Amino acid sequence: MIITVTLNAAIDKSLSVPNFRLGRRHRTVEQHTMAGGKGVNIARTLKSLGQPVIATGFTGGPTGTQIVEQLTDEAILNDFVRIREESRTNTAVLDPTTGQTTEINQRGPTVSTHEVELFSDKLLYLARGAAIVVFAGSLPRGVDADIYARLIRELHKLGVSTVVDTDGDPLRHAVRAEPNVVSPNVLEAEELVGHEFNDDRDRCAAVREIASLGAREAIMTVENGAFAQVPIDGAQALLRATIEPREPVAAVGSGDAFLAGFVACRYTEGGTEDCLRFGVACGAESTRHLGAGLIDPREVQRLLGEVSVEPIEAGAPVA
Repeated sequence: MIITVTLNAAIDKSLSVPNFRLGRRHRTVEQHTMAGGKGVNIARTLKSLGQPVIATGFTGGPTGTQIVEQLTDEAILNDFVRIREESRTNTAVLDPTTGQTTEINQRGPTVSTHEVELFSDKLLYLARGAAIVVFAGSLPRGVDADIYARLIRELHKLGVSTVVDTDGDPLRHAVRAEPNVVSPNVLEAEELVGHEFNDDRDRCAAVREIASLGAREAIMTVENGAFAQVPIDGAQALLRATIEPREPVAAVGSGDAFLAGFVACRYTEGGTEDCLRFGVACGAESTRHLGAGLIDPREVQRLLGEVSVEPIEAGAPVA
């Protein structure tokens, strides 16, 4: 079983609005409303890939009820802790004429110490039957920034693998708890290491630095693939996974689909290069859909042949 953790779950509204301009009245040409938050998106993709997954985290108020109902309608197993305050709603506006997306994410509810304790107990109970736990997304108010780190240490005592996709202080704490995999995007990685990246040489250096902070595998997603430092045959290897750029319908959630693909392949004991290749194919396929976490597994299989995974020698020029 794979568990995905979404502490700041949401209802995500995705709107397609041609020629979107601030201060004007618009009508949508397409729209989707679905349960969201990074961990929920990952659970949706894992479900599409046929992997056993259960989504957990916090939900509250009528919005929280809607989140649970939508996941149930999608046949995604879930077991959330109900909280007193209302779960958030996020809105993404895609302009199909320019390909630009504008996101407006609510801050989310305040969670009490008692509610955090209830969640921690629930997760450690669920983890008794799990192989992998994925921590993904931001934290709601009232939750300590080290919660992922604390739970990672507890899960490792149970022999459960951990995967992290977050940013800011929660990521800084989590990576020092030595998760099995940490997977930031470029902006999140820049914030973690404390400087901007000018080129691919900087990105290679960044994944090495992230791994040195404690992560056993460091994977940084980029627009056309990923950079990764991972253990292969007992040694650390630096890899670059790429796919030819394509015109996206919407890029929101592609990193979630990548991580879901990587985790799905890892769950079925795929090799590291195969996991990267499958993750990149899932991420690329997801950009064809308006709505995070949506993929067509048949198209993923077709795209696998277009993904290359190549080793990068330390200090070598990067194309």
